[in-house]
Amino acid sequence: MMKKFIFLCVFFAYSVSLSAQESGIRFFHGTWDEAIALAKKEKKKIFVDFYTEWCGPCLNMSLTVFVLPQVGDVYNKNFVCLKIDAEKGEGRELAKRYGVNSYPTYIFVNPKNQEIVHRSGSNKPVEDFFYDAQGGINPKLGSVYMDKKYAVGKYDLDFLKDYIRYKKSSGSREVQKYFDELISKGAKLTEPDVWKLYCKCIIGYQNPYVKEVSDNYSQFTELFGKKEVDTKLMEATSYAPVQFIKELCDFEGKDFNIKMRVMTDLFNQKKYDEAFAEVERLKADPSIDQHKFVKLLAFYVRVSPEYTDKELPYETLVNKVRGLRYVAYNVYDRDDAMPHFYYVQGLEYLLKRALEEGKQIPTDLVATPAYGKKVYDMRHPDLKVKPKRR
Repeated sequence: MMKKFIFLCVFFAYSVSLSAQESGIRFFHGTWDEAIALAKKEKKKIFVDFYTEWCGPCLNMSLTVFVLPQVGDVYNKNFVCLKIDAEKGEGRELAKRYGVNSYPTYIFVNPKNQEIVHRSGSNKPVEDFFYDAQGGINPKLGSVYMDKKYAVGKYDLDFLKDYIRYKKSSGSREVQKYFDELISKGAKLTEPDVWKLYCKCIIGYQNPYVKEVSDNYSQFTELFGKKEVDTKLMEATSYAPVQFIKELCDFEGKDFNIKMRVMTDLFNQKKYDEAFAEVERLKADPSIDQHKFVKLLAFYVRVSPEYTDKELPYETLVNKVRGLRYVAYNVYDRDDAMPHFYYVQGLEYLLKRALEEGKQIPTDLVATPAYGKKVYDMRHPDLKVKPKRR
């Protein structure tokens, strides 16, 4: 019986391990020539992730996107997939052959002639990585075909819509130029597919479309719903000047964006006393989304002992650590360790400076916080305590 139990445990562990390995993209570990031969045999194209060992975005894609089951389903079905270090072995020659000079770079290759049908790259969301796959599968959605056709100039609005989506997924900085062209050729922002393209591909406030939506707010909310329109307006004005936001229609998130912009302007202008006074007001403000506030605050209160904060006045450093404490207490993403790392780093540097300068550590840094979560742990505030067994 014991032998049977051990066998079942080992088999279960092996099955779980195998399942984990196969849940995402299964990368082929042979040579380039072997990959070509396999792709021909299986009637697939080749997908290559060109990476380097020092590339942060490369590692992030490997850890967060390549491992997803839905990504593996698409890529394993349609491609022989390779990860190639562009600085080692035959990777150096292949990177040179295919003009790879930034990382990560993704290429999709036809094994029959070893020519690229689609090229992309960068750290990107899953949706854009799926769109890359379509560029490798469908020749008319591939970057090679689309760039050539666009350059010739003979295309219709449907092609231009696909081109905009491809440019967005590839990380192009000229997406708005193509969207402006689409509008100039007669497309309307009120058309469902054009609106969808706008929401997915055009970011920021430096375009005429934010004002168009604001001026015709009731029409757009009737067509696409208040929640969707408000979400887009809030996203588009996240970094807009205060006066610009104030002149727009009322939408959910307008007041929040104005308050965040006031705070960020003070930080950017290095008016730290005023900035931290504003932070204290925002902590106590029940009208704002504290979770979103915390995520934005985290960027401005990070402490960098070796770089920007060497000459920081002690009191300003104390205020930064107060901010770091508020962030660490009130962030609930268990997979994100960075807010806690920055908090510890800030505390360590504050202690070092206090000892060097003969300063006192403020008592409020060890007292129960006045606002937000009162206990420093990883539990979400909505998670109830498990009742004790009687």
